[in-house]
Parts: sequence; C-alpha cells; structure tokens
Amino acid sequence: MLQSLEEPVRIDFYYSQDAAKDIPVISNHAMRVQEFLNELVRASDGRVEVNTIDPQPYSEGEDAAKSAGIAPITADGAGRQLMLGLVVSGVTDRREGIPYLNPAEEAYLEYDISRAIISVSRQARARVALITSMPMDSSFEPRSQQMTPPWQILAQLRTLFDVEVVAANAEKLPAKFDVLVIAHPKGLSEPLLRAIDAYAVGGGRMLLFLDPFCESDAQASGPGGFGAGGGASDLANLPSAWGIEWNPGRVVADRKYAQRVRARSEGGLATIEYVAWLMLSKDAILHKDPAFGVLQTVVMLSAGSLQKTEGSTLEMTPLIESSADSMIIDGSKLGSFADPAALLREFKPDTQRHAIAARFAGQVKGAYPTDVAPAPASIVVIADADLLRNEAWIQEERVGALSLGWRTFADNGSLLVNAVEQLCGKNALLSLKSRGASQRPFDVVRELQRQAEDRYRKKEEELKARIAQTQTRINELQKQKAPNQMLILTTEQQAQLQAAQSEVSDARKELRQVQFSLREEVEALGHRLMLLNVVAWPIVVAIFALAFGLRRNFWRRKVAT
Repeated sequence: MLQSLEEPVRIDFYYSQDAAKDIPVISNHAMRVQEFLNELVRASDGRVEVNTIDPQPYSEGEDAAKSAGIAPITADGAGRQLMLGLVVSGVTDRREGIPYLNPAEEAYLEYDISRAIISVSRQARARVALITSMPMDSSFEPRSQQMTPPWQILAQLRTLFDVEVVAANAEKLPAKFDVLVIAHPKGLSEPLLRAIDAYAVGGGRMLLFLDPFCESDAQASGPGGFGAGGGASDLANLPSAWGIEWNPGRVVADRKYAQRVRARSEGGLATIEYVAWLMLSKDAILHKDPAFGVLQTVVMLSAGSLQKTEGSTLEMTPLIESSADSMIIDGSKLGSFADPAALLREFKPDTQRHAIAARFAGQVKGAYPTDVAPAPASIVVIADADLLRNEAWIQEERVGALSLGWRTFADNGSLLVNAVEQLCGKNALLSLKSRGASQRPFDVVRELQRQAEDRYRKKEEELKARIAQTQTRINELQKQKAPNQMLILTTEQQAQLQAAQSEVSDARKELRQVQFSLREEVEALGHRLMLLNVVAWPIVVAIFALAFGLRRNFWRRKVAT
C-alpha cells in the first residue's frame, strides 16, 4: 500500500502524554499507535511523515488539535481530560481525521489509519453509481419535520468513493464511473434497464443486491417503513438473460446459522431460532476470496438463493453459502405475521448448501439488442438487501441525547466496501479489514440449546396432542347427554377433565425440567472451561517450566564436571 502511494502523506498524532502517563490502558495503547506509525514511516521510503504533538492546555498544539476535530475525552472520575487522535493530510486540501483512537478498537487500528492514508493520497477517488429503491440517503421526514440521516453503510461508502445516486426513472447511466451498485431495484425505467444491460454486455463491473423478500422495502412497508416489507427486487428479465437465476419470494431458511429471537409459543415468550434471519459465521464464507475471506460475521434477513441458468456460460463462484441444515421456504410465511416457532416445527432440511452470494464472470448475453462491443463482465450478486440497513450490522451507542458513536456487531459494511474495492481493482486494504472479532457464537452452547429446544418442542407437541385427544373425548361425551343436561358435567366428564388437567400439569413440569436441564448443562460447561483456564493450564505451564529448569541445571552440572 505504501509503495503505491500517489502522493506523500503527513500524519499529525495528537497525544496528551503527561495526562495519560498513570493510565496504563491509554498509555499502552498510545505506545502501540506510535510504534505502528514508526513502522509506516520506515516502510514508506519517505512517502509518510509523522509529527507527534503533545497538546498541552492553552497551547498552540491544543488549538491545532481542536481545529482538526480532535476532541478531548474525560479520562477518569476526577474530570481529567486528554487527547488521543490523529489527522492524515495529503498534498491537496484533503484530510482524514480519527478524533479518538479508542483502545477498545485496537484491532481496527491498522485498517483505520491505512484507509485514511489511501483516502488522502488519491488524486481522484473511484466513482460508484448507485441505483436503489431503499431509503438509504437522507430525506425529509414529514412526521418529524426533520431530515433523516443517510444509512451508515452509504455514509461509509461515501468516505472511500465518489457516489452518484441514479434515479429509478433516469434514462441513462452516468457518463463515467468505475462500479455500478444496484440495491433492491424496483420500478426502473426501460431506458435505464437498457443502459444497465448494455453496460453488462460491454464488460461492466456490478454489485447487485437482489432480495426475494425485502423487509426494508419502504414501498411494501408503507409510510412507517421497516414494517412487514416483503417486496421482491425487480430487475426485469436482465439476470436470467445474463445467465443468473434467483427466485423472488423464495427464501433460504437455515437452522445452523439461525438468529435467536424472542417470540410467543404455547408457554408464552421464549427464545427461538428464527431460521429466516441468518448470522453467517466464517465457515459459511469463501475464505480464499480476498474480498469476502476476511469477513468474520455477516447478518442477512430473509436471503434468497443463486445459481446459473440452464445453458449459462458464466463462471459461478459461490462466496457465501448456507449450511447443509437448510431449506427453501415461501416468503409469504414471513413479514410482521411470521411465526418463528411454526417455521421451526415445519423445518425439514434438504441437505443442500445454497449459494446466497456469488460471483459471475464471463461474457453475458444481453436482454436487449445493443451495438456495444462485448467483453467479459464481473458481477457479484448478493441475494439479500436487508443486510445494508443499520439494524442488521451496527448499533448506535447513546447516553441520553448524546451519541457516543457506532458499534459494529457484523461485517456487513466491510462486505460492501470490500466488494466495491475489489471490483474497482483496489485490493490494498483487503488484508487489513475485519481483524477485530465480531460476534462469534459459542458453538457448543448453541448445540446444547438446539438439543434442548428439540426436546422442548417434542414435549410441547405431545402436550398439544394429549389436550386435543382429551377435548375430543369430552365433546363425544357431551353429544351423548340429553338436551336438558347440556350445561351440566357428568361424573365421567369431570373425571376426564381432572385427568386432562393432571396431564397438562405433568407435561408442563416436564417442559420446565427440560429448560432447567439446559441451564445446568450450560453452567457445567462454563465451570469446566473456568477450571481448565484457571487451574489446568497453569499447572501444565508450571510442569513444563519445572522440567525445563531441571533439564538446564542437569546440563550445567554436566558441563561443570
């Protein structure tokens, strides 16, 4: 990255050394930052210059830091303040700042600084054309009479690229751009569809988010947005003409990667696996791909499946796949009236791994006649658009009305940026992304929970069947009574009711025992891990150290004699 810099770069590192000297977390992190900056200087052959500034109170350094956007933070309960941030400047007026180098985000240090360096050193940023029917950009909200901010994923894209939003009723694409991003297209004009088709035939680079059941579809959700949703993307017949097959309204359900949600069941609210909402871990992602292999966790909501059409000459490379414990379900079962418990009861895996994201490369056949010279295209298709919304991958940290910034819990943002950078031919940052640990599931605990839920559902179904049989028997006895006795329970009916109530009580006790056993198994696992970490490993280390010491003393005595 440093060897390919187009322009020299200066980094102003602001660090209140005296204020942080007795705060180990801050001082150690600042030392790590300084060491990394020194490595950049050594590796850059003069392309990077670092200027360390201690912004003493009321000094020129403090004024420079504040003017650069480096805000002081409160370091302790006594109100002590300090600064720990940096500003990257290029030969032009372009600047990128990191107001606070948070020790909790040290894993992202290399990426954050490297991204800032590349951003300011480029003479011209890559251009991205964006077509979407989703409310990603800032807009006026009539109810609040305020402007809504753009989605964070669009804001992140704009920090690295020049983004031009193309309206659905436009008649042509921009004159010059590097990558075309299409997210949940709907209602595109025919001239625009023809332009997209010609771009693909001419060897275009595209990133498509085609959603079979878009829960963020503002048109399907109504004025409130993010409601039932459910509108499918519509790119006319372009994908099938190019050789890409996906089915609107057909959603991949996956038991292994299912997110756990709170939903109603027979026993009230319970935590249930929602098989249509997926939290895909690293083993679902193609690790050999430079754009996707660095991702740790990707969250998708009601994603579809992809494959080549019959006779397609495109080369298809699956990038993200479901597990074999998956199946295809009808999107009509989802939305605001979805029943996670019912989906789980009806779940019957087809033992296939379904491609949720894939790269298609090669010459495409156009859906419309065109005089564009054909060339091999590169098209990345992701069968979900909901992954772009804030709620799917990022959460704002707030204290009252004060925003403390955003915390990412999935790599959806990196997925978008990585794919665009790869399509642009810019691979310098790909090896640095997603080094921090996103949410990593406890696989053993999840398997225990899955087994317990299977037992719970089995007991629940048995309970329902017993209640239904008892009710049927009571109805049969009711029919045998005389008309003037319809409101009076017979002795046999009373006995049946008491037996049913006893069965229901016993069954509910068994259900509670299943849940109790699950907690016991999880707690026992935690105790075993704690003993392993606190007791077993120190003993192993001590044994090795003792053996090493005895061996060294033995050889010393042998050499002395």
